[in-house]
Amino acid sequence: MKSITHTARALRLGLLLSATVLGACSTMQATDTGFLGDRSAMTTSADGGTAHFRAATPLDPHQVRSLSVEWALPAEAGFSEPEKAQLLSTLQAAIAKEAQALPAVAGGRPLAIRALITRAESVSPVLNVVTAVLLTVPLDRGGAAVEIEVLDAETRQPLASMAHAYFVPVSEFRARFSRLAPAELALASAAVELAKVMQGPGAN
Repeated sequence: MKSITHTARALRLGLLLSATVLGACSTMQATDTGFLGDRSAMTTSADGGTAHFRAATPLDPHQVRSLSVEWALPAEAGFSEPEKAQLLSTLQAAIAKEAQALPAVAGGRPLAIRALITRAESVSPVLNVVTAVLLTVPLDRGGAAVEIEVLDAETRQPLASMAHAYFVPVSEFRARFSRLAPAELALASAAVELAKVMQGPGAN
């Protein structure tokens, strides 16, 4: 009986240590794959989770002439083809939705948007059930990182760009019990941030 108790205590201690380590590096870092080309004009957030650029040229989010989303993760990342397709579709739909929610800009340039999923972290629902029982917190958090470029559809000049990475916070409790839900929330978050960049300075 004592050995079982000691094992349980050791397991709990190990999980607590893991939680501490994860908490110490709670911000996923924005990626730099070369997809965005010259990043010298981009402004990076203090925590390294986001970098963005916005040209002064007016752009019209209601004139998106093309929207492409690509996948940059290796096969070893462990996502099946249906899961890959689901995440690509999630990001594409989120970008389209957020762009349409912005006000039209008279005289703004027509757009071509290209995006790349550079990182995706799924979660283990089983592990999160165990850690939720032992620690009251589902430990495996999940998230995603993307790089997105907004081009003038006619001149192909960059009008805006963004690299965004996001670990889903513990407040999204339910999402941690579904394998892809945190990654999908992170992709939706990226689309929201892109809309802010497209809208320009002063966007909330």
